[in-house]
Amino acid sequence: MRLGLEIPVLPELFSLTRVHNTGVAFGVGQGNNAVTGLVACGVLVLAAWIAQSWDWKKRWIQGVAGLIAGGAIGNLIDRARLGYVLDFLDFHYGKWSWPAFNVADGAISVGVGLVVLAWMTGKPLEKK
Repeated sequence: MRLGLEIPVLPELFSLTRVHNTGVAFGVGQGNNAVTGLVACGVLVLAAWIAQSWDWKKRWIQGVAGLIAGGAIGNLIDRARLGYVLDFLDFHYGKWSWPAFNVADGAISVGVGLVVLAWMTGKPLEKK
């Protein structure tokens, strides 16, 4: 698939579009590949902190840490191998368009979102 090619999957809603992302998730901060590599390492530190400070026996904590670490590692592999992250999931409706992203970006976002939700709802974070 060549750069910029759009393959409609659900017309007017979802396409596969090849985008080279040298920024962070959803294309923020383009052109800062080294800085975004450091951000990815920071995300890995967050996942390690979750794994170390929370009760690892709880399945949801394993899932959250796995989503965050897996996404960060996936993007780091792309960045090291290709010099950019390959984004391809492209959601849009009419004139509205969400920046293209990949599965790793989604995993990180869901994992971090679950951490934030746990903090906001006052749920016990089940620390060790």
